Amino acid sequence: MRSRVSEAVRGTSSLDGMRRSFRTIIDRRLRSVERLPDLESKRDVLRELKERCVGNEDLLRDAMASLRENGCRVLLAKDSDAAVRAVVVELEGERMVVKSKSNVTKEVGLAAALEREGFEVVETDLGDRVVQIAGCEAVHPTGPACHLTRKQISELLSQQLGKPVSEDPVELTAAVRDEISEHLDRAQVGVTGANAITAREGAIVIAHNEGNAARCASLPGKHIVLTTPDKVVPSLNDAVDVVGMQTLYSTGKIVTAYIDVVTGPSYTADIEKQVFRGMHGPKEVVVVFVDNGRLGAETREPMYCIGCGSCITRCPVYDIVGPLFGAHGHLGGQGAYLLSSLGKHESAQDAGLYMCTSCGECEEACPVRIDTKGGLLRARAEPSARALGLDAEHSAVVASVRNYDNPWQMPRARKSRWSKGIALPSKGDTLYYGGCSTSYLFPESAQRAVRLMRAAGVQPGFIGSGEPCCGSTVRKLGDVELAREKAEECFAAFAAAGATMIVTSCPGCFSMLDSHDDLKARHGLRIQHLSQWLAERIGCLQLEPVRSLGGVTYHDPCDLGRDCGVFDEPRRLVRAAVGDELLEMARSRSESACCGAGSGIKSGFPDLASAIARRRIEHANEAGADTIVTACPWCLQNLRDSQTGASPVPVMDLWELLDEALGASEGD
Repeated sequence: MRSRVSEAVRGTSSLDGMRRSFRTIIDRRLRSVERLPDLESKRDVLRELKERCVGNEDLLRDAMASLRENGCRVLLAKDSDAAVRAVVVELEGERMVVKSKSNVTKEVGLAAALEREGFEVVETDLGDRVVQIAGCEAVHPTGPACHLTRKQISELLSQQLGKPVSEDPVELTAAVRDEISEHLDRAQVGVTGANAITAREGAIVIAHNEGNAARCASLPGKHIVLTTPDKVVPSLNDAVDVVGMQTLYSTGKIVTAYIDVVTGPSYTADIEKQVFRGMHGPKEVVVVFVDNGRLGAETREPMYCIGCGSCITRCPVYDIVGPLFGAHGHLGGQGAYLLSSLGKHESAQDAGLYMCTSCGECEEACPVRIDTKGGLLRARAEPSARALGLDAEHSAVVASVRNYDNPWQMPRARKSRWSKGIALPSKGDTLYYGGCSTSYLFPESAQRAVRLMRAAGVQPGFIGSGEPCCGSTVRKLGDVELAREKAEECFAAFAAAGATMIVTSCPGCFSMLDSHDDLKARHGLRIQHLSQWLAERIGCLQLEPVRSLGGVTYHDPCDLGRDCGVFDEPRRLVRAAVGDELLEMARSRSESACCGAGSGIKSGFPDLASAIARRRIEHANEAGADTIVTACPWCLQNLRDSQTGASPVPVMDLWELLDEALGASEGD
């Protein structure tokens, strides 16, 4: 996997078109959202609907019964192979099939499987057809070819059609439309997916923009629908709600061009009111529900996905490596999460189970608020996933925490070296917890943290070389037992030192320690990040603004920001230290981009970590910043390490900035 990731990183410029397209989707959605003041309530309704419907076998049975009542034939395929076999049987006597865009058909590998059986398969969505001709992977559910440039598409079509096709989008569109129309005109059978299936009406709801899905669904022979049980909703009203949110989050528009509702084969009753099947549309409609482990899955949350692809437009990993992260039909971390929930742990690893930085941007972007980050971390802890083993780099990190009580393979005694000469008491009501990364990699940050706490009027205690690792790193790599063991060691040490308040300058340590409500309650302890603690005492800090840094921007660490909701306090401190307004990057606060170092990425996939960090540096440049300030040792290290060239952007530790401002004040 590491070599595949490195190769993808080297070729990341091929995804520039995808990034521009994603930016267009996001910008368009932001404009559309201005017309939807009730968006958050719509998200709540969608989440509740999915929680109520996914895994509801009674609802599925009702839907299947209603479809049959309407004249559809309904099949339940146990797995991908069964789904393909069912379609092959339905195609008896035909050698050609046209199909519209469908994540489920990609999941089961339908097109490739039918081609191996000797069928001609033609994708009728423009993007899917271009991808089919190019022989490459789709990069987005509704924009499969958005990574390809006009020039590339022009060259592909010129070769495919045997005539020159210019780069003019109008001509490109016309060329693909005409080529697809020829196939549609001679086809008898069409395959589509379904955005929703309704139980009450027995309706198949299909949303699309190009009109091709309607043509596939209206061919005279047969309409085959491949869908999954999680697409079933109670009614048409619910289906329209799903389609509306899917359209907004996948394209940025409030409504799609077409919403087709199919309730069965076409018919007429205009002759003596007798029903005759197959008028202008298909004589038969066949609905194939693909289970693939969904009905027996213990974890249902990844099946709440509506296939909009919003998560990958914000994912820092997908931004660099594209469809290498994810599975067929289910791109990005969502694909790995789905596979793991279905018990397909080896496939989940291949889909990038350990490529996720656990930044949480996907949940922010998801209309259903799917906790993909948490799901992937839990999947890493599954016994069957652990049995497959970590790669060598990640295994070394876990072994180091177990053997050395830190992830850096450093002697335990060196952890307290930074405190020599500072004369810190080993006990006290308020303890400073340095953590592994700060203590070993940035000892000066720990020293500054103590100076700042003293300047605020508090003499902190420090456990010393016996300070345990908090377990954050191994938790993110899936060893939850070891992580819990380390957390318990920490809280026992805090209690033995007589503490009631623990202050740490590392967001990873803060997130880890603060997540253990039971241990906090048992020992009567409160956990704070240093930025929170200092912000409460900012009046005690006699800061003289540092004016030599130029334009300053603040980078939100994922563990501190999205994970713990700490956004304002660090900014308040930075403003006090520089005396100017902060420059905010285009992606900041809850939408902040990740630095790329977290969750084992820097150790397991260093090329990927550096590439993600360079993208974050670009955001700072675009904001006009001369200096980046952050409050996390991991972010500090990765943002600094990733920069190349003669003019790197200085990356400054928040504690260094505050210490300078404090020193300037004392100098006066």
